[in-house]
Amino acid sequence: MRLLIDGDACPNKEELYQLALDYNLEMIVFCDYSHIINGEYETIYCDVGHDEVDQIIYKEAHRDDIIITQDYGLASLLILKGARVIHVNGFILDEDNIYSYLASRYESAKARRSKKKTKQMKKRSSDMQENLLSCVKFTIESHN
Repeated sequence: MRLLIDGDACPNKEELYQLALDYNLEMIVFCDYSHIINGEYETIYCDVGHDEVDQIIYKEAHRDDIIITQDYGLASLLILKGARVIHVNGFILDEDNIYSYLASRYESAKARRSKKKTKQMKKRSSDMQENLLSCVKFTIESHN
């Protein structure tokens, strides 16, 4: 089991790294070359471009890895691989809920194309940060 992070969008990398150390897990952060990420954890840089980071994460992910991302398309593919996926806001994405998130993403994209007003993303709260860390800890502990 490893902790793989879609680093372009994931906050709390230092706290997540501390969790990985506490549970003796390898942590790898994936990002593109337009981002600079400094930390003691391993960082894999990918080409800049649409879904470049997602493709590398998918290729590198194994069954039982824990992946943190906010990309529902990537999450759906990882779930099929047997990985455990956690959204950056601290909730689990799995077979039971991924289709509703994909449908919501589709509807939002359709509304944006037709120039309709869509909901703005909520500003990241301290509760979301705590939810992320708690969810990762719970996932690690429930699968050890």
